Amino acid sequence: MAFLGAEFVFWMILPILVAVGSAYVVWLLMQSRIRVLAAQYQAAMAKMENEYTNRRLSPEELLADLRMERRRFVRRVAGAKGPETTLITQERLYLRNLPLTSWMQEEVVLGSGEELPAETGLVPLLDGSTGPALVVPASAS
Repeated sequence: MAFLGAEFVFWMILPILVAVGSAYVVWLLMQSRIRVLAAQYQAAMAKMENEYTNRRLSPEELLADLRMERRRFVRRVAGAKGPETTLITQERLYLRNLPLTSWMQEEVVLGSGEELPAETGLVPLLDGSTGPALVVPASAS
């Protein structure tokens, strides 16, 4: 009778031991998989960091890629006191081909009959014959 009780306890404990052992094996497998994935991630991050440091631009190289585009126009508009001349300067800052700023415009009113500054050089003239975009009619006072 005592032998039957021990056999019964053995068969009751065996499934529990198998479940605990299986859970431990699964836990060990998952831990090893996590370690492998972490090692792969760290290797990939180290490779990317190495490539970044090799490819990083120095400040001199970055400044060499900056450029400014400048446009200058002279606009003559018929005003109440006669023709008025305005020097229009537009500037925009670029990094390679990417614009960093929008167009910045400066207008210098030269009045009527004044000489253009020497720094202007060859500046296209905008008048009524070139296009109506920048011409203001005389009656717009």
